[in-house]
Amino acid sequence: MDPNSPKELNVDALMDTIRALSVKIGPRRPASPAERDAARYVHTTIRALDPHWEVINQPVRSMRGFRYRILPLALGNGFSLIWGLSKRRRNQVLGGLASVGISVLSRDAFLLRPAPWQELLARGESQNVIVRIPPRGSVRRRVVFVAHLDSSHHRVTTEPRLVRYLPRTLGSVTLAALVGGVLTALSGRKQRWRTLRTLLAALSFGEAALAVADELGPTVAGANGNASGVAALLSLAGALHAHPTASTEVVLAFTSSATAVGTGADLLATAYGEEWADALWVEVSNVGAGELCWVTQHGVSPYAHYYPAPEAIAVMERAADARPDLGLMGKPMITLDEVAILRDRNLRAVALSGYDRVTGFVPQWGQASDTIHEIDPATLERAAHTVWTVTQVVDQAENWPLIS
Repeated sequence: MDPNSPKELNVDALMDTIRALSVKIGPRRPASPAERDAARYVHTTIRALDPHWEVINQPVRSMRGFRYRILPLALGNGFSLIWGLSKRRRNQVLGGLASVGISVLSRDAFLLRPAPWQELLARGESQNVIVRIPPRGSVRRRVVFVAHLDSSHHRVTTEPRLVRYLPRTLGSVTLAALVGGVLTALSGRKQRWRTLRTLLAALSFGEAALAVADELGPTVAGANGNASGVAALLSLAGALHAHPTASTEVVLAFTSSATAVGTGADLLATAYGEEWADALWVEVSNVGAGELCWVTQHGVSPYAHYYPAPEAIAVMERAADARPDLGLMGKPMITLDEVAILRDRNLRAVALSGYDRVTGFVPQWGQASDTIHEIDPATLERAAHTVWTVTQVVDQAENWPLIS
């Protein structure tokens, strides 16, 4: 593989995109006018680059925050456990079963699976922007790169000193519901474990309050999360315009509402998952600071982990071997991202992410400090080179998938 990368992946163009999204447009709350402005910016940039490429604007209607998933579950579990404190055996069984059911629903929430009540809540409007970049010849393979347009709220739970405890704070809704439900159903007339069950109910109400407090802060500028991912993909578009692949169609999917409930990625996978089932899917986010990795284990809840596809890992490993200067490695991360949705559809997906070399966590994740001043141009440029290298690995491989 040619170690030289196209000049279109230069850092000046990358920083121009970061500036346009995080400074000129600014904070991009899910399903907000600013997020729609970001979609228009991407659409305009792609059209200016090549008016002949197919650009699809996919409408999205989404809830505006993750708290709308966690709040009802935490409150429901608290009330179920209190109901189960009754001495009546029927109430204990029903309360316990309700809590166990809530534990399943909360696990689904931490895997970004749609909730039964999601369609009933007030929803904002936005859109995905999907760009299909053809190869020089006939299409034999496909790579789908995904980068979300929105930015997060400033979150208490992802503050650098607290983020390591996320599985034990907001993420513990699942465990509190499961343990509390089982103990309630088995408590019997002797009211066994009453004190523990009461504490678990109180913990659930605390988690409900935390879910609300976690999104009371302002929407952040989102330079690293995720103007950096958008910048890397737009620079890849420029490189592919000048240097098309031989037989690999490259799809760039700029998605909406990832920091809320991942609605954009869900609609993307619903519309194209079956058609593009043979593709490599790479989610690109938070790649503007720290070091780069592909994520080997995701999750923010004790029993809601998800993992990349083996075929996708094989591509990342080959890219790391081809370009050791990129510093790529596999690493487990505390994170909740769109790979959850893609892997739930059994797609060959993996995430490219940045991590802080000291703490090991995503830099500036959900923090007001996530501004253009925290972007490391060298890391951002390596991310652009990585997505280019991944494209070349798939395009030049003798066989796809690399492993069966």
